[in-house]
Amino acid sequence: MTLKELLTQVGFDELLPYLKKYEPKHLDNLYAFREAYDILRNMEPANNFEGKIFIEWHGGEWEDEEKWIGVGPMHDCTWEEDLAKEIVVADDVHISKIEIAMHCLWEITYWGFSPDEREETWQRKFGPKILNNKYEVALDKLEESIWKHQTPRSLRSRGEDGRRYVTRTNVRDFFNNRMNRSKRKREYRQGKRGESLRKMAARENLVRMLSAEGSTFRRSDVEFLLNVQYGRQYDYHSVTQDTSSRLTYILESMIQYQLIDFTKYDSAIIFIHCPSHCQLDETELETFRKSVMQHLGYTNMLFGTQTENYEKEEVKVTLLLNKT
Repeated sequence: MTLKELLTQVGFDELLPYLKKYEPKHLDNLYAFREAYDILRNMEPANNFEGKIFIEWHGGEWEDEEKWIGVGPMHDCTWEEDLAKEIVVADDVHISKIEIAMHCLWEITYWGFSPDEREETWQRKFGPKILNNKYEVALDKLEESIWKHQTPRSLRSRGEDGRRYVTRTNVRDFFNNRMNRSKRKREYRQGKRGESLRKMAARENLVRMLSAEGSTFRRSDVEFLLNVQYGRQYDYHSVTQDTSSRLTYILESMIQYQLIDFTKYDSAIIFIHCPSHCQLDETELETFRKSVMQHLGYTNMLFGTQTENYEKEEVKVTLLLNKT
């Protein structure tokens, strides 16, 4: 059968136990797999496209190396084309179609949980580098200095897009243990500096997103995020064709398809993005707000909304859990 036919036969709740076993360290992210599954269920496979997805055992070639199920190829085309591919199971693979569906879902979401997210990931990794704030500028200067002054000339090159490249995957291995104490201290300081800049860059981008045009938040409302001890971000999408149940879908994602230790945080921001041509009414928003407050249980919670111009009717919700 094709991948589309398989997903039509297997419900997400059926494969969920296998996904929990396969991803035990990411139980806070199960909702994203559900969103991807529903996107695929609602998507039509590409016409007149031929391809195969092979389900095979991999590994076990070295001592103590465990075998695992390999699925592919699934990153060489669009999701619509993947849906049209025929699934071919190796003769020595004896697992249920539910497990096969789980492995296919995991593999197709490797670069992102939607076609749009996959494209954003590829642009971020392989597209032109865009510096959005002063922290990203400072980080780029630090990385440029390390690349230019601490990487042997024979190992470095620059691409047509200006990106920096190093011939070896791990330049540190080149230096091995021959660095003296002062160089090791320099490397440690640079590492801590880079880590700090990456953290502040991400926080600054969050503050800008929350206080962008059309938002009910002002920058002063959310600028405290620059100084929290730590935090976690979750982004939800209403993958439903029923516009009256968009927030209900997201609430189900939060409550039924996500396991989080809320005691690690003491406050939250909930930010709702809504399309201008298909807005939410006040009753929907108030019901959602009360349900989220009850679910999270914090006394310190901020709710904000933003009306945006985008074609889809879906609602997006960003949840920020913070330790202040």
